Amino acid sequence: MEDSEGDSEDIDEILKLYSQTTATETTTFDILDAARDERTHTKYLRWALDPDGSHGLGVTFLNRCLNAASQVGHAIEEVDEDAVKSVDAFSRDPDDTELDIRIETDTRLIVFELKTQSNLRTKQISKQTRYLTKQEENEMIESWDYILLTQAHQRSTHSHPHLRWDDVHRELAATVGQVESDTDLLRLHDWMRSIDQYLVDQRDFGPKSKLVLRYGETLDELGIPYDAEAYIRDRVQLFKRLRKWLRVQYDLSSETGDEWTSRTLQSRIQRNTDIYRIGKKRWKDVGVRFEVLARDKRLKHGTDHDDKNRYRSLDSLIEVTLRHIINKRDTRSSPENPTVGAKQRERLHDKLVQDGQWESLRAAGFRRTRDLLTDEQSLNRYHQYSREIMLFDRDGAVFPAVRDAVETLMNTQSSIDEFVEAEQARKE
Repeated sequence: MEDSEGDSEDIDEILKLYSQTTATETTTFDILDAARDERTHTKYLRWALDPDGSHGLGVTFLNRCLNAASQVGHAIEEVDEDAVKSVDAFSRDPDDTELDIRIETDTRLIVFELKTQSNLRTKQISKQTRYLTKQEENEMIESWDYILLTQAHQRSTHSHPHLRWDDVHRELAATVGQVESDTDLLRLHDWMRSIDQYLVDQRDFGPKSKLVLRYGETLDELGIPYDAEAYIRDRVQLFKRLRKWLRVQYDLSSETGDEWTSRTLQSRIQRNTDIYRIGKKRWKDVGVRFEVLARDKRLKHGTDHDDKNRYRSLDSLIEVTLRHIINKRDTRSSPENPTVGAKQRERLHDKLVQDGQWESLRAAGFRRTRDLLTDEQSLNRYHQYSREIMLFDRDGAVFPAVRDAVETLMNTQSSIDEFVEAEQARKE
């Protein structure tokens, strides 16, 4: 009876996922291949924010966006419809930069800086806010507001008000019912569907991937067709986002490339790319690097749990690790008789504890693989610390968890540099 109930639950879940994969509607943005195009979304937002737009919303949507962007200690004043003089996109009024959306009222300027794929650039933000400050200093305006609009995973270290695309989607949903024109109503619904599908962080590994990774064998037995490569495309996109974030966050460029390995600066992410490696050339001799592991056997339910990987969960996951390779013979270590490789790992752990890094790693969900194995089991030859990120228990929002885990590892750079220097000195 229990088996039949389990099978019934699986069938219900499969039907639910299958309906989700076939329910997605094609939008105009899909047809024009502009679903993530920043300039296309900027034009739509400019039109929606314009009180004189054909949508007939006046300043309702604009003020809702301003309220959504307001922060504690930084309330943004609403605007009166009669006070708005112009709403422009791609303004070249500043000499050295471009403003995505520039709203001018009788006394102030409101600027929206949009990102759909690329990361926020500090230099660009500085140029834009410097322009606004000069306008105020020259008494051209009395005040200004500068608002960043990004996806949820694109975090900002700046203090400026910050909107997410899910905020825009929510405010559109709250106001679209007031649009009287059927044509404009269709335009807004089409735009909302595109925002939901491509700009709201919620489906790094969506229903199509879940069908393959969790229920592929069942679907094969039932003769039900499915997109067998969906998870491969999702993995490629995840690694591309990670690469882009790393390059911006840590200034990984050709100028600083001599410090990092070529794999850290990976220029191409292909369909067969299943590991992202991050390391420095100086770490190589000691066998240390960071890895994001998204191999098929980890992504697929219950297929990466043999004896040497017994510490891993049976669920579909991505594993972020601090890889510290040791000789195979050193894996047969014990507390009473530790091997050379086990001692070296212990020295690295002591260094991270001393520098306060182990506390941060543990708080971020990392575990020592040694602690997850019994004394009778061999050490994992490759991975010293592991952080498992389950694919399907976080509404598909996998990238933020991967990014945060990698960020925690990147914060250990200085400690690892010092550890590597000490290990090299021991050999001399």
